[in-house]
Amino acid sequence: MTNYLYIHIPFCTKKCLYCDFNSIPFDSNLSDRYVSAICSEIISNKAVMGCLKTVYIGGGTPTTLNRGSLLKILKTITDNCYIESQAEITVEANPESISEKKAEEIITSGINRISIGLQSLVNDELFILGRIHTSEDAIEALRLLKMAGINNISVDLIYGMPRSPLLPSLSKQDLILWQDTLIKTASLSPEHISIYELTPEYNTPLYNEIKSKNLLMPDENVVSEMYYCGKEILERLGYAHYEISNFAKPGYECKHNLNYWAGEDYLGIGAGAHSFVGGERYSNISDVHEYVKAIENRLNTLVESIELTPEDRFRELIFLGLRKIKGIEIERMPYDMLKKLQPVIDELIDYNFLEIKDNYLKLSTKGLMLSSEVMLRLMRIL
Repeated sequence: MTNYLYIHIPFCTKKCLYCDFNSIPFDSNLSDRYVSAICSEIISNKAVMGCLKTVYIGGGTPTTLNRGSLLKILKTITDNCYIESQAEITVEANPESISEKKAEEIITSGINRISIGLQSLVNDELFILGRIHTSEDAIEALRLLKMAGINNISVDLIYGMPRSPLLPSLSKQDLILWQDTLIKTASLSPEHISIYELTPEYNTPLYNEIKSKNLLMPDENVVSEMYYCGKEILERLGYAHYEISNFAKPGYECKHNLNYWAGEDYLGIGAGAHSFVGGERYSNISDVHEYVKAIENRLNTLVESIELTPEDRFRELIFLGLRKIKGIEIERMPYDMLKKLQPVIDELIDYNFLEIKDNYLKLSTKGLMLSSEVMLRLMRIL
C-alpha cells in the first residue's frame, strides 16, 4: 500500500514551445470523459492506497478543468480512501488559468498547495518559451492566490534561455535579468521556489529553432553562474536549499516530491502516469484517447511493468538520494554495493564533487551543477 497519490491531467490551453510533457489542448467533451476515467481508475486502485499523506494533481494544467471536475476527482478520493487531516494536496496551475473565481474555487475544494509555472518575469523570455501569459499576469495570479487565502504556493522558474543570433552577446544581461526575476519572485513571498535549467527536448519546436540556429543557447559557464547565483540569492532571502533545483521557506518543502527522492512507493493515476508499489514499477497508456477508451471498455491500461532487483533499487537510491542536498544516509547503502562503489566515491571526493557530512554522502557545492555526470559515473560501476 502507498500513502502518496499522483493524478495526471493532460490538458493545457496551449502547448509551450519547449514542452515534451504528456499534454494536449483542452477539449471540454474529452475532459469530461477523462475525469470520469481517472475516477474509475482511482476506485479500482483503492486497495492499493493507505492513509494518504499527499495528493498531487499535475499536468498539463489541471486548473483548465472546471470546479465541478476538480471536486469530482477529490470526492472520489475521499469516498474511497482516508486522507490525513494535515495532508498536502497540490494542484499545478499556470498564470493564465488563475482568476479571482478560480482562486476561490481552489481553496474551497480542499486543495491547500498550488504549484504555478511562472518560468520568467521577463516578457521577451516568456515569448521565446511560447508562454501565453505575461509577467504582469504572473504577478497578478500570485496576488489573487494570496488574497484567496492560499498560504502554500510554489513557483517554477527557468534559467538558461536561448537568444536570437541577431542580438549582441547577452551573457551579462542574461545574468542581470535572471537576478531581477529571482528578486522580484521572492518579493512576492511564495513559500517554495524551483529553478530549472532549460533543456531543449528533442523534436519540440524550441529544439528545432535552436537546431536551425534561429536561436542560440547561452554559454555553459554563464548557465553555471546563473545556477549558483540563484542558489546564493534565494538562500540569502530565506529559502533553504533542500534539493538540486528546489528551495523552500522552513516547513514548506514539497512532501510529495520528498517521497519520490526517498525512493518510496507512490501510485500514479491517469494517461502516462507512473507508479511504484511493492517493488514494482509500472506505467499507463500515454495516449489520452486510448487511455479513456481502455477505461471505458474495462481494459487494462498498463503498458509496462518492471519488478526491480536489489541492484535496481540501489541505483535508484543513488540517483534519487543524491538529488537531496542532505544526500544519502550511508547506513541505508548495502555494504556489498557500497564496497563496490567506494573507489569511485573516493575519487569523486578527491575531485571535490562529493563529500561525506554527518554520515551522509552528498554532492558538494561544486558537484551540484555537474550532478548528472557524477551520478552517471557512479551508475557505470553498478
